Amino acid sequence: MSFKQCAALMAAGFLLLTGLPVCAEEESTRETYEDGMFTFAYTDDGGVELCGVDPSAYAVKLPDATDGRRITGIGDGAFYGCSALQSVTFGKYIKYIGESAFENCESLQELEIPDTVETIGKYAFCGCTSLTSLTLPDDLTEIPEGMCYLNALLQDVNYPASVKSIGATAFYQCTMLPSPALPEQLESIGDYSFAICPNITEIQLPDSLKSIGPAAFFNCTGISGMTIPAEVEKIGTLCFAGCSSLTDFAVQEGNASFTAEDGILYSGGGKVLFAYPAGRTDSTFTVPDGVETIYDAAFYAAVDLQSVQFPASLRTIGSAAFEWNGLRSLTIPEGVHVIGENAFADCTSLTSVSFPASLQSIGNYAFFACTALKEVSVPAGCKEGEYAFGYTDDPDGGETPVKIDGFRKHKAIPASTVMLIVAGVLAVIIILLLVRIIRKNQLTKEEQKTLHPEKPYESIADTKEDEDE
Repeated sequence: MSFKQCAALMAAGFLLLTGLPVCAEEESTRETYEDGMFTFAYTDDGGVELCGVDPSAYAVKLPDATDGRRITGIGDGAFYGCSALQSVTFGKYIKYIGESAFENCESLQELEIPDTVETIGKYAFCGCTSLTSLTLPDDLTEIPEGMCYLNALLQDVNYPASVKSIGATAFYQCTMLPSPALPEQLESIGDYSFAICPNITEIQLPDSLKSIGPAAFFNCTGISGMTIPAEVEKIGTLCFAGCSSLTDFAVQEGNASFTAEDGILYSGGGKVLFAYPAGRTDSTFTVPDGVETIYDAAFYAAVDLQSVQFPASLRTIGSAAFEWNGLRSLTIPEGVHVIGENAFADCTSLTSVSFPASLQSIGNYAFFACTALKEVSVPAGCKEGEYAFGYTDDPDGGETPVKIDGFRKHKAIPASTVMLIVAGVLAVIIILLLVRIIRKNQLTKEEQKTLHPEKPYESIADTKEDEDE
């Protein structure tokens, strides 16, 4: 399984979080009653909550009150799966909308939430695949997790000035969503919040922002530049991975956590190469001296990159650091200890790799689906993860990876072993010489005369003198 498949599974996993509405469970512990097409439940504050709606409802207009009590909330899953629902008009006392309240209302096209609403639950409008316009209340402080998950047609949504956080997957795969006007008080953007929103071309991050979650802008293929505000302290893995039009990073002056040099994003005082813009067309890149870590997915999908030169200071290559690259050959420098999972997966043009003796571990799927790589020599003692080399996806769609034809792997003899062998040979030679010397000193006069006659040979000079006489 390659990193792209892992990312897909992570995304699919969010669907499991949506689940079924929980209102049915609450009905067993709360007093409820029916009023026409609606089911209500009494609340502790003296009001009532809308708990359910006739699933065949087409157009709904909620009354302000029922049974002499104000309707103050829309319960969890109240409209869940009302696939025919096209419009809703709220009463004037609604304060909250529960989790999955309108989930999978596939025909709902527009929704205006009144300003009386203070909170909206997770996945409230998830799966409303026809929803094109959503108006949020002015005093909303949090856009919840999964609020508009998979609402591909959503084009018009406001971001209230009071919003301080945008939850995970809030606008995941809203493929028609335009560039958002993020509020000036925003402090956090959650995991996958704007992932796979290709219609976003520009992101103006507010000065108040402090954290950006993992994969927040994953595969936002329209974004061309990104400026990190001075207050940002944390950016998650895969945050800008797959942004194939991104060519430049900038960091506002005064940021203590991140810097940008030549459009490349660094952290840790320059010791961590955090992100390389995947939209760059350069075929070569030299990692600056002093960089010790290449962060997870730092070069993810930089498809034009064919060659990378690493510095002697490098120690760690993170997970998916170079996945989906155009690399042709690699020389990992001495001093590198760790190559992470999927680090070079799907580099289908890679033909050769040279590993240092210092390498201690190679992660799972590190060179998975590198179909042009036919031979590697792995340092002795280096730990290898599952399917690290020589495997690719099953062409028939099977879940188990298949071997790459002709691939060979062998263990390199460590330098220490070579030195021991050389030392052993030298020791034998020295011992033989010593034995010979000792043996020579122990010879009798008769043995010495036999080995060394009085005139064993005549020199050229002596022969010449005899001829002159």
